[in-house]
Amino acid sequence: MPRSSEFLRRHSLVIGIILMFLFTWPIDLANSGVLPIQFPFIIYLFLGWGFIFASVIMTALTLGKEGVVSLLKRYLQWRVGWKWYLTALGLAPALWVAGVFLYAVLVQTRPDFSTIMAHRLFGESANVPLFIVPFFLIDLVSNGEEIGWRGYVLPRLQAKYNALASTLILGILWGLWHLPKFLSHFNATAFTWFMIHVIAFAVILTWIYNGTKGSLLLVVLCHAASNTVGIFLPVANTTTGENMGAYITIALFEVAAAIIITIIAGPGRLSRTEQMQTQV
Repeated sequence: MPRSSEFLRRHSLVIGIILMFLFTWPIDLANSGVLPIQFPFIIYLFLGWGFIFASVIMTALTLGKEGVVSLLKRYLQWRVGWKWYLTALGLAPALWVAGVFLYAVLVQTRPDFSTIMAHRLFGESANVPLFIVPFFLIDLVSNGEEIGWRGYVLPRLQAKYNALASTLILGILWGLWHLPKFLSHFNATAFTWFMIHVIAFAVILTWIYNGTKGSLLLVVLCHAASNTVGIFLPVANTTTGENMGAYITIALFEVAAAIIITIIAGPGRLSRTEQMQTQV
């Protein structure tokens, strides 16, 4: 085996992560104003595809064509129990809705839906419910993060550590990857709670990924459902502390869900019935 190929195989995890950041951070840094560069809007929309490029390139260099085919076929793993579909599509929205309305009860103030991110995206006068399904479908197609985080990084971490430890490492990396989105109006409280949310959500996604024998389709559905509900509910965005109380309540619900999953499924595999996914 050539020395270059051996080096790439040995350090595939670190090199892959570096490429994911290199293929995406410049766009986010430009968007936040840190880099004096302007990208076409379509580039921002498909920012997550940098994960696809990085994952496919590194998989091809280290595992060849068969490895790439194996990785991409995970998007076609749809033969899983209906309960996993219900979980992927319903768990995150349920936690977000519960968090928003519990906070409203605690402070005795109705949720202010005039502040939702959807109005900023589609206009103040937009009939917001009509945009929920289109946004979900666009996010499903444009967000390529999962092939990187769950398809590429997680299996390589789980080859070294147990599922919970792997997920905590991945959750920190995943959270830090979002840092450029906070730089224009950095809010330490918002970023701290965002990190808590991401790490807890990573546990949920690992549970789905391992429980479905590595279905990228299911984790992509869950990720898109979470992103969608966050746009249409009054919660804090990544640059301000607006609606921070509701966001904290949501994060605590997610932490509780992550703890329950860990107790029931076990920290070793985060799955009661399946082995950890350690292969691409």
